[in-house]
Amino acid sequence: MRYVIMAAVALVIIGLTVLIMWAVLRPKKPTFLLQDATLYAFNLTNSNLFLTTTLQVTLSSRNPNRRVGVDYTRLGIYASYRNQQITLATELPQGYLGTKDVTMWSPFLYGETVPVSPNLVQAVGQDLAAGVVIVNVKVYGRVRWKVGSWLSGKYHLAVNCPAYLRSAAGGGGGGGLVAVGGGAGVKYQFDHGCNVEVSA
Repeated sequence: MRYVIMAAVALVIIGLTVLIMWAVLRPKKPTFLLQDATLYAFNLTNSNLFLTTTLQVTLSSRNPNRRVGVDYTRLGIYASYRNQQITLATELPQGYLGTKDVTMWSPFLYGETVPVSPNLVQAVGQDLAAGVVIVNVKVYGRVRWKVGSWLSGKYHLAVNCPAYLRSAAGGGGGGGLVAVGGGAGVKYQFDHGCNVEVSA
C-alpha cells in the first residue's frame, strides 16, 4: 500500500510540474507563410469532367516561442479548390524547430484528371472568366512542444493558405488558367500569412 501511495504522489507531482511549466511557458502555435506559387496547369479536360492541376509552392514555418521548441512528427500538403481536394497529398519532411527557428519547403503538387462535380465545373468557368482563381494550399499533421528533454503529447495541426492566382490573359474564360508550354509556368508572389489551427 505504501508503494501505491508513493507512486500516486509521484504522478501528482509530475502532473503539477507539467501544468506549471505549461502555464508559465504558454507555447504559441507555429506560424506559416505562403511565399509564392508557380502554376503550370489548371485545366478542365475530357469534356470538362476532369480537372488537372500542377503547381509548386514555397512556404515557410516559424517557431515564435522563446523557450519552447516545435517538433513536427508528421506533415502533408495538398491543394484544394472550393473545398474539394484537387491534388494528391505530398509528404513534407519531419523536423524540429528550435526557438525562433524557420524552415522552408518547396513541394510540387499534382492532380491529374481529378473528377469534379458539375457545380465545380461551373465555378471554374466563372472564376476563369473573372480572371482569378483562389486555390487553398493546406498543410495537415501532428505537432509536439519540446522543453529540454520533455515532450508534450501530439496535437493536430491544420494550416490553410489561400493563393490568389490571376489569369495571365486577364480573364476571358477558356479551358484553363495556364496553358502548359515548354515546361514554363506562371509564378505568383504572395508573402502573406496562413491560418493555423492547433487542437488536441
